Amino acid sequence: MALTFRQLRYFLVLSEELHFGRAAQRLHISQPPLSASLRQLEEELKVKLLLRNSKRVTLTPAGEAFQRQARRILEQLEDSQTLVQRIASSATGLVRVGFTPAMLFRGLPELLKRLQSRYPGIEIQLIERNSADQVEAVMQEQLDIGFIHSMPLPEEIESVILSDEPFLCCLPAHHHLAGRRELAVKELANEPIILFGRDLAPHYYDRIIGLFHHADVKPHICHEVSHWLTILALVANAMGVALVPQSLAKAGFSNVSFLPLTDSTTRHQSHCIWRSDSEEHEEIRQLLLNCLKEQQQVR
Repeated sequence: MALTFRQLRYFLVLSEELHFGRAAQRLHISQPPLSASLRQLEEELKVKLLLRNSKRVTLTPAGEAFQRQARRILEQLEDSQTLVQRIASSATGLVRVGFTPAMLFRGLPELLKRLQSRYPGIEIQLIERNSADQVEAVMQEQLDIGFIHSMPLPEEIESVILSDEPFLCCLPAHHHLAGRRELAVKELANEPIILFGRDLAPHYYDRIIGLFHHADVKPHICHEVSHWLTILALVANAMGVALVPQSLAKAGFSNVSFLPLTDSTTRHQSHCIWRSDSEEHEEIRQLLLNCLKEQQQVR
């Protein structure tokens, strides 16, 4: 006869109480079925689990080991029951999520893990696109949700802030300014600057150029790229310097230094966006926004 979960539960309660009367009371059964269950369990295992006399009940060494295993098995069973119940009762469906690579350092992975842990029935498809393409895809309902850099949005698009952060100066680690605790934008007047091409990200381009103009500096733009991570890679290879959002300091690049700017209060925002009149996946979208709100409160 194979072991049953009932036998495990009966044994576990008995091993905790070490008293047949109290264990039977907890289990809402009489003592004879409890004794019979223990006897069957010991016969199946071919070991003695309990020793008892007229005064006391004790666990054998084998009983102590089996108590730990039984507890672990029943906890796993309970977790499995909870999981399948959540899957059966929670939101389900595929949600298409757009993102730019830099969002990986702004809490997006943690947010999506939180959502899927809480609602296992939701399937997430990540689609990498730049911010402007995401806005267009959301408008065309090719994406359900997007995570973009701050930019002007059509009236049909709603958004909430994912992150709000200052700009830092990113320098090669061996640059003569890298040892400083902070620096001013005006000190970059003669430095080769790495920046997005304006055709790819006009809003970003104009904001960063504005930082230089505010410092009365005409930037020497030597390289134009299409991704923030490309900027960091070029800086790491001593190809120039750049002004980047603070979260990119978490990207893990070696051979770079990040310094606060003393003469800039300009900040960068990232947004979660969706089409306001789209009813598809509305429930999932609201669950994700709830998780985002919780994540920001924890921070």
